[in-house]
Amino acid sequence: MTTNAANLLGALATAISTQIDAQASAAGGRSSKASAGLVAILNHPDESIDRLRRTLALTHSGTVRLINGLVEESLVERRQSKSDGRSAVLRLTKAGKQRANRILRARAEVTEATLDGLSERELASLTPILESALRRLTTDADSARRICRLCDERLCRPEGCPVEQAASEPTP
Repeated sequence: MTTNAANLLGALATAISTQIDAQASAAGGRSSKASAGLVAILNHPDESIDRLRRTLALTHSGTVRLINGLVEESLVERRQSKSDGRSAVLRLTKAGKQRANRILRARAEVTEATLDGLSERELASLTPILESALRRLTTDADSARRICRLCDERLCRPEGCPVEQAASEPTP
């Protein structure tokens, strides 16, 4: 049986997700996958198409189509991997970085508006609850990347991202 708290959390997650998708599209994202792809490449440049595929939970062909579209828009460029000459790595162009940052600002507007009006005490109570829930959702490095695919990782890295920390912990 679903508890009231779980039901409320589901409603909040749905509302926030819908607003983020709408704001990211308005900021220039072609789709939620394209928006997430741009942000993921911004956060982790010079990684492979396969790594992005796992982050976005797409098929290889779907990821290649997505990247082809982003390359055609001059947002992403493929480069030959320095460690594996047979594979390509992805990097944002200047326009791609600008678009990814617009998407991050749009996401921040939604999340900040959601928290607006909470007291400092409420925010201080909420943060460890959110960190704990995110740790429990993280099962491995791929799940960590999926969870953080639209995160502004510059914000959590100084203190340590709870998702990345959970991904690096040994499994029991």
